[in-house]
Amino acid sequence: MRDSHRPEQQPTAIKVVETQRPKRPLDDVSFGVQVAAWWSLCFVLIIGGVVTLAWLLDRISLVTITVTVAIMICALLQPLVALLVRFKVPRTLAVLIVFLGGIAVISWLMWFVISQIAYSKDNLLSQLDGGLASIRDWLVNGPLKMTPKQADRYSVQLGQTLQEQFGGSSAALDRATGAIGVLSGGVFCLFATLFMLFDNGRIWGWVVSMFPDHIHDHVQEAGQAGWRTLTAYMRSLVLLAAINAVAMVPVMMIADMPLVVPLAVLLFLGSLVPLIGVLVAGVVVCLIAFVSQGLTTAIVVAIALVLIVQLFGNLLNPIILGKAVDIHPLAILVGVTGGTLVAGIFGAFVAVPFVAVVNNAIRAVREHHGSRSSGGSDDLFDDPTEGSATA
Repeated sequence: MRDSHRPEQQPTAIKVVETQRPKRPLDDVSFGVQVAAWWSLCFVLIIGGVVTLAWLLDRISLVTITVTVAIMICALLQPLVALLVRFKVPRTLAVLIVFLGGIAVISWLMWFVISQIAYSKDNLLSQLDGGLASIRDWLVNGPLKMTPKQADRYSVQLGQTLQEQFGGSSAALDRATGAIGVLSGGVFCLFATLFMLFDNGRIWGWVVSMFPDHIHDHVQEAGQAGWRTLTAYMRSLVLLAAINAVAMVPVMMIADMPLVVPLAVLLFLGSLVPLIGVLVAGVVVCLIAFVSQGLTTAIVVAIALVLIVQLFGNLLNPIILGKAVDIHPLAILVGVTGGTLVAGIFGAFVAVPFVAVVNNAIRAVREHHGSRSSGGSDDLFDDPTEGSATA
């Protein structure tokens, strides 16, 4: 009875458990610094992965370049295949028609340019002496005020260089030898393009199957958006190349240059390769202008070509490409510059479509995920089994 009136004692075990834990080194680091450190670590890991991937791709640059170019060519030809299929043409026949037709058109254009220049080679070489004489007079009587002996030496050296470029068999042999390596890559690119046209999406289906099942829809949406973007970019690239070529036709006609049509075709083909392509084509145009009409005409044509390329490159090019690929014009300029610094000519060629494809793919995934977020998980990479387990 006496124990029943005894007041209850409060347990002290909790106080023993709640003893102060040992101090850790991270306790002296603020939360903001810890977050910044984790973000920095993630950033370093991502950059390391990107650099490693770039190194691996550079080691197999022949495969990387040819497959990338094949994908871009396929994006240009695939709509034509789909058009023929829509008109009840069997897919195999449609692929062969478009593929062989594309090869025939490009081959004919290249043959047309080369044959016309080769046909006019003798006439151009006969006019070379007059062009060299005008250069000699300019060196002697112009602002440089060279002596006749110095002018003769420079003009003779220039004449020998031009004759080697136009008719030197050794130079042609060297160029043909160097083209063997490019030929193997070109054949590989053609076969890769043909297989992609025949594939009809099976390769992409295999890529999608490598991802978890609950994000297949997002990956599929991103792929479709990226493919639409690449197709639009290739169409715009062809349009801009045609505009550059057509804009130079009146200039060459006013300058009374020969081979206006072949040179316009050469400018069109060169404009399909950013930076270096139009540069090489422009050098050929200015060289023929110099040989046929003299130094003054060549300088005028060169200035006109630079103005046209810069005008369309800085104004019309970003507007057309920006609407087609849905990125800011400044991003186009930055992408081309950055791609050139990182990977040279190939980087300039693929920088803009790469940025556009990634941008539109991410945007499509966000829009697709946002439209379905009310009925599913808030996180794209959440485990879909967690919701059912907690329900």
